[in-house]
Amino acid sequence: MNIRNSSLCFILLLICGSATALAQDRPGQVEYSDGNNLAGVISLTPGSQLKIQAGKEVRVLALERVAEMQFAAERQEMERAWRFREAGQTAKEYFGNPYPVLYLATTVTLGDGEKITGHLYTTVLYVADGDKVQKIILLAKQRGKEGETFQSVVYPKIISFGDRAAKTEAMIQLRLSGLPAKSQVVGLTRGALVRLEAKSHGADGEFEMPSPLGQEFFIAAKSAAKITVGWPKTPDEAMVTQVRNALTNSEDFFDDRRVLGAFLDTTNSEIYSLILAARKGKTTLDETRSQPWRLEIYRWKQDDDGRVMLAGHDHFFRGIGAKDEALPAVELSEKLWQLHRSGGVWTCPDQ
Repeated sequence: MNIRNSSLCFILLLICGSATALAQDRPGQVEYSDGNNLAGVISLTPGSQLKIQAGKEVRVLALERVAEMQFAAERQEMERAWRFREAGQTAKEYFGNPYPVLYLATTVTLGDGEKITGHLYTTVLYVADGDKVQKIILLAKQRGKEGETFQSVVYPKIISFGDRAAKTEAMIQLRLSGLPAKSQVVGLTRGALVRLEAKSHGADGEFEMPSPLGQEFFIAAKSAAKITVGWPKTPDEAMVTQVRNALTNSEDFFDDRRVLGAFLDTTNSEIYSLILAARKGKTTLDETRSQPWRLEIYRWKQDDDGRVMLAGHDHFFRGIGAKDEALPAVELSEKLWQLHRSGGVWTCPDQ
């Protein structure tokens, strides 16, 4: 198979190793645009998920819930390399021969037949056949070589699976006892930290939230008095110290970042930290209420030397306070931390 090498295209690399370390193993096949096929056991990088931007919505999917993925060029352009003629000037000069660029849209079909079309975030797949493992990097923009045509560019066209995809509902039900009336409830998926806003549904304490599509999730509730977050009450002090040190060495718009808790997710060797971030310095906002704040989860990765690097973050809640106004009170809740599914409804342990 003739695979074009490019940092901006789908890349197929041959690597050696055992397939036993791969996660979410599923039998399947990759069909390329030139008609070639690659079959084997397909998996994602351990700890990762498929992430697709569909309009304004970001969906995160576990591989086990995908029946098929199709890729098609939604736009094709011939481009040429260029540079600025002079430093600080906007005039460009072009050089070299034109090369083809394909912008690909992805359609993901789920186990229940739902189709999601959008742009796939950079994703790494592995296809294992015995002891041979091949790595496929999926990107939304594919670039050919100078002098090539659009037809010359080879990319995965269809990725299908030989087993049945797990079905998933579009919404899930939450039953959270003991929350103040009119509480706002928000979830954040593990991994990609996609934000899911819940809405009141039925009796007090009952909510409906967009499905995390097979992913585990964090949950938080906001009332007029405080914010309650599902989180281990006993902090991992070693992890808290690591996160504080990492924050000290990084600059941010928020100049007051309080680490409320941190723990190591041993499954994926990642650290999650709960951060209450606020701006204490001057801002350009109205003087009456000028100081933004955010309650966020930061996700960190550790390198081989034990240093932590920020891998992603998103917020539960945010707001803007007055200059001398106290930040929201945040309570860590073991009950919400132990949220589990029972009879099709997500509930706390004592319910």
